[in-house]
Amino acid sequence: MVEANRMRLGRYEFVIDFGSFRRITACWSGPGWDFNFSGAFVNDDPDDLLFPGGRLGVYCEAAPLPLAKATDYTGVEIDMPGSCDEATGEPLFFIDVGESYTVADARLRFAERAGGRYLIEVSGMASAVMLGHLERFELSAWADELPDHSYTG
Repeated sequence: MVEANRMRLGRYEFVIDFGSFRRITACWSGPGWDFNFSGAFVNDDPDDLLFPGGRLGVYCEAAPLPLAKATDYTGVEIDMPGSCDEATGEPLFFIDVGESYTVADARLRFAERAGGRYLIEVSGMASAVMLGHLERFELSAWADELPDHSYTG
C-alpha cells in the first residue's frame, strides 16, 4: 500500500488532501455510506496533460456497503468484487477526473484510528475507459468521520 495521504494510479501519483466518510441514514436508494477523497496530481506531463484539472477524486455516494454503524471501525475490511452492488446494479466506487469512472474489485480497510479520524486504505481497478486499459490504484489517506446524514430532507 502507498504511504499515508497518497494515491497511485498506475504510474500517476496524487497527494490526497481531503478525506471524509459518513453513514447515510436515508436516500432514494436506501441507507448506505459516503466516502470522499480528493487530491492533487504530482507527476503529470505538462506537455500532455492526462488530468487537466490537476486533481482526482475517489468516492461513493450512499453506497450500500456491507458495513454496520460502529463506535470503532479499526481493522474492518470490505472486499467488493465486481463494480456494482448485486442487488441494485448500481456502481459502488468511482474515480473522478472531471468525468466519473467506475472502480472494479474495490477493497476498503480501516487501518488506524486517531480520535474521529481513520487512516483508510482503498484499492481496486480503474475502468478501462479512463486510461484505455484497466489500471490498479491504491489510496491511503486520513479521513474524518462526519455525522450521519439523510438525503431525503
